[in-house]
Amino acid sequence: MQRALIVADPGMVQFGFVDTVLAQLALRDEKVATSIYGTIKPDPTLGQTIEIAKQMRDFKPDTVIAVGGGSALDAAKIARYIYEYSLDQEADFLDSYENVSELFLRLQQKFIDIRKRIVKFKHQTATRLFCIPTTSGTGSEVTPYAVITDDHTHVKYPLTDYELTPQVAIVDPEFVMTVPKRTVALSGLDTLSHALEAYVSVMASDLTRPWSLEAIKLVIENLEDSYNYDPKHPTLRGEQARENMHYAATLAGMAFSNAFLGINHSIAHKTGGEFGLPHGLAISIAMQHVIRYNGVAGNVKRSVFPRYEEYRAQRDYADIARSLGLKGKDDAALVEALCERIDALMKAVDVDPRLSANGVTKEAFDAAVDKLASLAYDDQCTPANPRQPYISELKQLLIDMF
Repeated sequence: MQRALIVADPGMVQFGFVDTVLAQLALRDEKVATSIYGTIKPDPTLGQTIEIAKQMRDFKPDTVIAVGGGSALDAAKIARYIYEYSLDQEADFLDSYENVSELFLRLQQKFIDIRKRIVKFKHQTATRLFCIPTTSGTGSEVTPYAVITDDHTHVKYPLTDYELTPQVAIVDPEFVMTVPKRTVALSGLDTLSHALEAYVSVMASDLTRPWSLEAIKLVIENLEDSYNYDPKHPTLRGEQARENMHYAATLAGMAFSNAFLGINHSIAHKTGGEFGLPHGLAISIAMQHVIRYNGVAGNVKRSVFPRYEEYRAQRDYADIARSLGLKGKDDAALVEALCERIDALMKAVDVDPRLSANGVTKEAFDAAVDKLASLAYDDQCTPANPRQPYISELKQLLIDMF
């Protein structure tokens, strides 16, 4: 490592986390030249990642170090990709938003098998990516996912390819001990959704399900204590809860890196972008509706190429419920018990899972619902959902969420 670009949000700069990274780099035997991009905003736009890529073009780093929550990590992933892609293009490639936007229109296409997709991501060799998460939610430090927002349409969409996976993840609970309560709640529920969706995904396997299940247990057992922890009056129980939530986020990230996600995220990407909702809140609002939608039995239209011969989402949710010690007379009752447990957890961390309770007006919702259902159907997360949705079903889920 000789030249490192540090990507962070203003809070990481203000509260000294970037200084901590700089201090560690200063201890290396060889001098490391550094450049800082420290103005990442929540839900970064494609335009902002182009700015970072331009800074990389000028600085020519061999390493990118991302410090922050999911927004900083995702922005670094995408900026790094844009920069390395530009190395094979005309010299002014990064100066045209249209050039980069056209590239991303191709990259966001849905796929059935990530390893056999039509659109190929460039293999990146000029730089390495180190990710240091400072929230316990996205798991982006170990995933092939990154989420970006279109500057003009404000539509949020995920990109998925193993070329986006960081080379190094540094998961240190010390970074999350001072995270605000609201962030703890929403990022923790995002972690829960990652683990739940990965567990029932059509790509889930005997390798990924243990990661998912452990992450689910950690969230259910620790989120409330992590939320109530006061860093001004620290307790061992609270510190352990925050530590466990940090590990849960990474475990869930490992699970959905291999099993992928589902329509909880497809819907949340679109409602979050349309109504300006924090990602974890958009996820929370859709979560129980998606579980009930997937957690049925009978003649269900399955997504293509599942790794199992019969529809099993209801049984999978029931297995999760049993592992949490929940009771029910049959699998359907256990699915409902799981939803009730999640609802109780949301109440404990002061999250109201309704669009109407979070600033979305009836007029705005009615004007957007058809568009949102169509966009959610085309989201990259939809194909791994265990139940193949119709656009009309996605619309009904959105209506139920309001």
